[in-house]
Amino acid sequence: MSTEVPARTRVAELIGAMTLEEKLAQLVGLWEGRGGSGEGGDVAPMQDAMQAEETGFETYARHGLGQLTRPFGTAPVDPAEGALALAAKQRWLVEHTRLGIPALVHEECLTGLAAWKATTFPAPLCWGASFHPELVEEMGAAIGASMRSLGVHQGLAPVLDVVRDARWGRVEECISEDPYVVGTVAGATCGVCSPPA
Repeated sequence: MSTEVPARTRVAELIGAMTLEEKLAQLVGLWEGRGGSGEGGDVAPMQDAMQAEETGFETYARHGLGQLTRPFGTAPVDPAEGALALAAKQRWLVEHTRLGIPALVHEECLTGLAAWKATTFPAPLCWGASFHPELVEEMGAAIGASMRSLGVHQGLAPVLDVVRDARWGRVEECISEDPYVVGTVAGATCGVCSPPA
């Protein structure tokens, strides 16, 4: 369908053409490479629950797939090899599913892309303490560029909680105890992972 047709029309036509199985598949994510070798244990509780009855990517994604979860950050993956493997999965989705919709890919990026050989940046508490949204924006752009170079679409950061109790175990993931600082600094990272125009 031509991109000259308004997006709203294209979306309505695509949804109208989808079977129930294809719609449901777009709500599902796949977390492959989760340390299944027995080394290091589980990364998250019930990470295998959605895949327990399926075997292999092709079987699991036969109706499509909404997202691929942490293909680089769950276990050490060589960036070049990981990018090729991810591109192959996306190509398979485009060529072997009826509608050819590629999956969204997400990674953790709270202190930079959480992947082997990626640059690590200061934690969000440091962003807030800097009172320098322009510098945070520059950092976010660097993280976004590294993600895009690997085929990752979405980064799981920043955390927008306003920290008011230091006893909470995830304080270091948050920017500040002040809502204005949280909004200003976090807002500087918005849009840095989207593809360049």
